[in-house]
Amino acid sequence: MRSGAALVLVAALGTAIDSAAARTLKVTIAAKSPLYAPYFVALDKGYYKQEGLDVELVEAAGGIATPALMSGTVDVSTSTASVVPAILRGAHLKVVYTMADRLPDQLWTSRPLLHTLKDLKGLTVGIASRGDSYEIALRSELENEGLPQDWIGYTALGFAGSVRLSALLSGSMPAVMITPIDVEPALYSGALAKCCHLMIDFVKVLQLPYTGAAVSDRLLESDPATVDGFLRGTVKGVRYTLAFEPQTVAILAKHNTEHESQTILDTYRITVPTMTKIGTASDDLIRRDLKVRAAILGIDPKDLPPIDAIYDYRLTRKVTAEIDKSGWQPTP
Repeated sequence: MRSGAALVLVAALGTAIDSAAARTLKVTIAAKSPLYAPYFVALDKGYYKQEGLDVELVEAAGGIATPALMSGTVDVSTSTASVVPAILRGAHLKVVYTMADRLPDQLWTSRPLLHTLKDLKGLTVGIASRGDSYEIALRSELENEGLPQDWIGYTALGFAGSVRLSALLSGSMPAVMITPIDVEPALYSGALAKCCHLMIDFVKVLQLPYTGAAVSDRLLESDPATVDGFLRGTVKGVRYTLAFEPQTVAILAKHNTEHESQTILDTYRITVPTMTKIGTASDDLIRRDLKVRAAILGIDPKDLPPIDAIYDYRLTRKVTAEIDKSGWQPTP
């Protein structure tokens, strides 16, 4: 009995020690959509906990997340589309992981005569905020189609997808950028079919570094083990997300009560093909993205810093290689 009691006491002490030693990490996500499912999976499956991390997910769009990352209020931002321009302006941050190399967002219109970007000359498109991933995508596609960057204008409608959907359905904007998870309810109800049509499904036409993880230079230099652990848990979360559809949708549905499970499932199936298997983007893809960002910020492309001053994939490459070598596989 005494031996058994001692074991219970040791186990309790071990739990207390593990809890005390856990490093708290605040991580921002822009939405509780399938693109961010790997972070919820890593939490629910205990992948972060196994790395000694107590990860807290905070919902915040890039315009809020990037200043918070710069000030040290949060430790990791997944809104890398907003982090890159901050780095180009001198912020001491690094993108350490790329979650997707395509964006699952769409351009919709309520005007029957609008079908391509060429038709939008002189008109404005509703986006969430200036300089966001929506604007980057539109500017990148203008570049791809050989159209000038001032071909269209941009109106910030806010981060709530319901607001942009309302602007689309009401016809108050010529065209609107929106994510599939916010479009789905209107598709099911038939409201979109009555008034609107899809102009561009960006997942089919455009590649660019999209979302991921960014940290401060300070954290990367002073505590690389924490960044390493976060990336290891995230990579495992991605691999689980790619392997197990119903389980991933169920995990996300627990955290996202705003959307029906069917909506989450439909969006999951659109989103999964955009996720990178290795957590990095190619140099060519990054260069094309930086060219567009330089145009937005009024920077001469020749004055852009080298890629490794913006992206530091060393830990991601190390983590993925170690996971592959270990033979680790996710289990349901």
